[in-house]
Amino acid sequence: MKFLKLIAVLFLMWSLTSCEKTINMNITQGSKDIVVEGVIETNQQPYVTLSNSIGFFDKIDLNSIQYIKNADVHVYDLTSGKSVKLKEYTIDTTIGENHFSFSVYGPDINDPDAMSFVGIEEHFYRMTIQTDSKFCEAYTKIPKAIALDSIWLEPIPGKETEFKSFKGLYIDPDTFGNCLKYQTLNHKRIKTGEVEMYYDPFTLAYDDAIINGTSFPITFDLGYDKTQNYEGEELFNQAYVRPGDTVTLKCQAIDRNSYKFWSGLNISQNSVGNPFATPLKIQGNVSNALGAFCGYGVSYFTLIDSL
Repeated sequence: MKFLKLIAVLFLMWSLTSCEKTINMNITQGSKDIVVEGVIETNQQPYVTLSNSIGFFDKIDLNSIQYIKNADVHVYDLTSGKSVKLKEYTIDTTIGENHFSFSVYGPDINDPDAMSFVGIEEHFYRMTIQTDSKFCEAYTKIPKAIALDSIWLEPIPGKETEFKSFKGLYIDPDTFGNCLKYQTLNHKRIKTGEVEMYYDPFTLAYDDAIINGTSFPITFDLGYDKTQNYEGEELFNQAYVRPGDTVTLKCQAIDRNSYKFWSGLNISQNSVGNPFATPLKIQGNVSNALGAFCGYGVSYFTLIDSL
């Protein structure tokens, strides 16, 4: 019997090793895609950035971005019948000791008609892009701005004297498809030298699939600079309000397609480095290109911690 068990074990080991196979994959660089980031929000002019996609093994930094020049970009307000042709601008900037240039398409600042073309709630928009080799288009809507019944601060248990959380009571309309994205601007009482601007939180987009038609308390984690390497407790603390800080919440109502894009991008960003993460294809809304053209119904709410 022992001999038969030994034979069975040896056979199992042989069968497992016999399944091993060396696979050689020839990964080649494909053609570059157009990457689009188009934005139009309430009472603001539209702007669009165009660049070429970056290879999987390419070094990723600001110098590796290849902006697309001389494109023909238009935005149409399908509700009012108005349109605007966007002009290309090159902007120089400095981050630390490094100098960069980036391109953006926006309205001609010397044209009053172009500058009067701004986003309007409940209007539908179409964007078209013509480059040397491709024609791209996308559609979006600016939904009605988000309504918050109230906002307040709550002390963090165990850290009552150090941190508070930003909370709000959200009232969801009695129709499916209402989606929310948000950013926060934190004016710190104790300055640290960091740039104070609107930042995205860890999770930045929500839909109403579960809470449709209800009033729902939301904890708005503060956004933070994702280029910084925060870890452990320091990363968790980025979500909280510190004593004396003033926080402005920028709520952005978005349509369903915009939610799919931002939700997918958010999941992809937060799973980087996780070998067990499920592969995800980010769903944009621009034909023949990557990225999205999004309309935002914007509303602002500000809280001041009084110490």
